Amino acid sequence: MKFLPILLFGGLCVVRLHALESGELAAVAKRFADPSGDEQYKARAELNRLVAQSTLPGKGDPAAVTELLVAAIQSPETPKEAVKYLLRSLSRVATADAVEPLAKILNGPDVMLREEAREALSWIPDSKAATALEAALAKSTDKREKLGLIAALATQKSTTSVPVLEPFLREADSELVVAAIDSLSRIGGAPAINALAAAKVSPALKPELELALLAAGSGDAKTVDQVYQSTASDPVRLAAFLSLVKLAPADAKASLLEAALKSKDVAVRHAALAGGLELSLPALQSSLVQSLPTMPAEDRLIVLANIHHLKPAETAVKIAVGYVGSSVEDERVAAIGSLGKIETKFAFGAVLQSVGAREPRVNQAAASALASSTYPAAASDLLAILKGGSGPDKILAIKALNSVQVPDASTILLEIVKGQDQVASKEAMKTLYFIASTDDLGTLCTAAAATNEPELRKSLVSISSRIATRIDTDEARELVKDLK
Repeated sequence: MKFLPILLFGGLCVVRLHALESGELAAVAKRFADPSGDEQYKARAELNRLVAQSTLPGKGDPAAVTELLVAAIQSPETPKEAVKYLLRSLSRVATADAVEPLAKILNGPDVMLREEAREALSWIPDSKAATALEAALAKSTDKREKLGLIAALATQKSTTSVPVLEPFLREADSELVVAAIDSLSRIGGAPAINALAAAKVSPALKPELELALLAAGSGDAKTVDQVYQSTASDPVRLAAFLSLVKLAPADAKASLLEAALKSKDVAVRHAALAGGLELSLPALQSSLVQSLPTMPAEDRLIVLANIHHLKPAETAVKIAVGYVGSSVEDERVAAIGSLGKIETKFAFGAVLQSVGAREPRVNQAAASALASSTYPAAASDLLAILKGGSGPDKILAIKALNSVQVPDASTILLEIVKGQDQVASKEAMKTLYFIASTDDLGTLCTAAAATNEPELRKSLVSISSRIATRIDTDEARELVKDLK
């Protein structure tokens, strides 16, 4: 019987721990009675801390915490402001044991507390919580309250709520109709789909209803296809088409995309073009080279923007390079963007050539393509050009250092600045301005102080001062303060 005192001591500890938690909660609740905004804030923070600590994943006891919170809410000594925040705590941790007391508050006279109880009930994963919300909605006469309850049922996502929500699809008030549509779309499943499919709404709400059907039936190809075939809304048709492509089995995607390539709906046709290239659609790829020049301009842009998916890569590069010289700027930009996504030397070289374009948009497209390029030899190819002789390619490679990381780029550029090629030297200084770090600035200042060539010194001092201004730190200013 020696173990009996130990058991009794353990039981006392449990009781003490429970009482202590109740006492802490009561103490925090009383602090809400203080009119000071600062004290109110501290009380909220302390309440959140207590609840968070006692419901840690794998360690806490939500049922015990729910019991304590409910007891505090029901206590006549708890200030109303504290009740509000206790209810908010229940919305995070409550178990099914809280449903009955929350339902009483939901049907009580206090509007503010009803809203908090409704929110808490919406997050309790139990059918009794959904039933309490459904009952409240069925007898509510206040529009604002109805909207809140409809939204709460959407959070619950219980199919038992569908019969309660369905009558709101026939309401004269469009706001209630939209709320019911949204709630049913989030609940999903066959009952919600059937309710939405049978609904008769105004023409203005028809697209909203169709999008809800797509959401509710996102895994049901039959429902999605019905919306695709019947809708008069272009955005809805596109959304339905994209869902169909996603749902279609691999062996059915090709025929779906091929049919959509002939669609009069521009957005659907463009989606089919992009999807067809991505999936290497044989019907599209076999005729692309011949049909591209005669395509509508807007279709051609879609193809050029997705041409990097075309196989083999050499064919994609050949087509894209042909449009890099297009007289239509949009086509040049699209082609350059695709070339940046093709991991071949020729594609990289074509993008590099575009860095020198005079048109700002084309130039920027090339810079972006270089920056995002995954061509594995980009750095080594640029390094080889930079260390080579003078020429246009060297100027382009210097420009490209703004976008491509090359080891020791600043050191290489400094050597070019000190070299005999004046064109390359000026371009190197431009690039140094954008990429030089504080350490690079120190190297430039040292080189400026060491050179005996007046013109070179003047150039180094100028670029160092500009870089220091860009970096804008005390260290940078200290480095250039003695330069003249």
